[in-house]
Amino acid sequence: MRSAGFIIATLALVGAASAQTHQAGPSVGATLPPISAPDQSGEHRALASLGGANGTVLLITRAADWCPYCQQQMIGLEGARAEIERRGFRIVTISTDTPAELAAFEQRRAIGYTMLSDERAEIIRQLNLLDPTQAPGRRHNGLPIPTILILSPEGRVLTKLGDANYRARPAPEVVLQALDALR
Repeated sequence: MRSAGFIIATLALVGAASAQTHQAGPSVGATLPPISAPDQSGEHRALASLGGANGTVLLITRAADWCPYCQQQMIGLEGARAEIERRGFRIVTISTDTPAELAAFEQRRAIGYTMLSDERAEIIRQLNLLDPTQAPGRRHNGLPIPTILILSPEGRVLTKLGDANYRARPAPEVVLQALDALR
């Protein structure tokens, strides 16, 4: 098993290169449909109500419970949360975790942003972010292509970050650069 230090170093190395995007999911300029799901406390929340004055940094990710790449990306975003919020944005994640799994991750890692549960991958399918390498009947069918959508307050996609390789994740610095480029 790889150490957390190795994973963090790997994420740092691929972070800058991961600013490129893939073709799946909503395109820049598209407006997301209404999205709501239970959060880490089990409360049903509408995505539209969770953003900041300038919008939302929406991370669609696999699992906080078992995916080390997802965990490190979510922890990294928590570390950048104050800077993201200074820019008028709020972080929200959507993953296939249960609300209880999200609550445990929140407590274990002192996460201060909203995490939404999409256990059945309904939102992931709605956003056309289903990982095509995970065929129906396979254990991981329903997992998304990890993607960050930077949304306007109206839910319009301003920027899309990610890579079809689930190991390549945009570093927090790349997210901050993308937010700064929107000014």
